[in-house]
Amino acid sequence: MFIDNMPYHIVHRGHNRTNCFKFEAVKGMFFSMLCNKLDECGIKLHAFVLMSNHYHLLVTPQSGKEVPHFMQCLGRHFAGYYNALNEKTGTVWDGKYFASLVENDYYVLACYRYIELNPVRAGIVRTPDQYHWSSYHSNAGGLNSQIIVPHPSYEALGDNKFTRLRAYRELFNADIDKAELQAIRQSLNKNLPCQSLIANSKQVQPEAMSISV
Repeated sequence: MFIDNMPYHIVHRGHNRTNCFKFEAVKGMFFSMLCNKLDECGIKLHAFVLMSNHYHLLVTPQSGKEVPHFMQCLGRHFAGYYNALNEKTGTVWDGKYFASLVENDYYVLACYRYIELNPVRAGIVRTPDQYHWSSYHSNAGGLNSQIIVPHPSYEALGDNKFTRLRAYRELFNADIDKAELQAIRQSLNKNLPCQSLIANSKQVQPEAMSISV
């Protein structure tokens, strides 16, 4: 069950970790489909990354019941394209996607960083700005986007665009705490809110987020 107007961290993987985004053009096609379905289903996108065999989204649905419909339509349309391109049949995605409710502002910003640092953790690039298929360029660099909608937690980082961008980039100056990484992953694997993240956050106050998130 998905709750209206609450943010969710969603991950979907290729079947048996299939490299479903092998070429840049394929990523571009998926991204185009994603953009269309976001508008069609009334879902706000805050952060994303497209990897070789999976993708991450941080979204807020206007209507929670639209999330399963959104994921089903997105997966089905891309599977049709992928199979036609590769002259294959059958499933492209794992049977289920993973979704975790984002409970509070601390977790929202942690998820922003977790998603956009994915290519760095994978060893593909050294810094998030070196990876093209990510929302980092909008959230940290100010690149205009028609689909990225700032979450209120992001907007609270500053009273204007330039202070928000600077504050957001500062969040990436420190590595994500290992306990937080584990909490995010466990919450996704179990499709549960990440309650343990708060317990492991060492009770850091909001003004110190740029150091510890």
